[in-house]
Amino acid sequence: MPRQIKDHSIVVIEDDPYIGGALDAFLGDKNIVQTFESAEDALAATEHFRGVHVFIIDYKLPKMDGIELFKQLREQFPVAKYILITGEMSLDMVEKTRELGLDALMLKPFDARILEDNISGLLSIAG
Repeated sequence: MPRQIKDHSIVVIEDDPYIGGALDAFLGDKNIVQTFESAEDALAATEHFRGVHVFIIDYKLPKMDGIELFKQLREQFPVAKYILITGEMSLDMVEKTRELGLDALMLKPFDARILEDNISGLLSIAG
């Protein structure tokens, strides 16, 4: 049974407004969710990210990929959890995300309840 998360701060960086909106609608019911459609927009708003628990980052973003964004965010927010979502997965990507310390990698499309269960598991590990 999926574990429902609530009262957490989540940042979603997803260039597809449909997916970003769906994640906001699903997770935002019981959490504080901020959504951005580009890495640049997210990086410009980092002063508002204090206390963020989870970053959900799309791999294929315009101008900067999700792995590069993760590297920059991780420097500023080392205790947050990071989930990379992608429509195309390869063994190289799995190995690279593992080496870099990403907390989870999910293949799109996915059921939002599975994402919620992954977030809940990551947050329970954190503390």
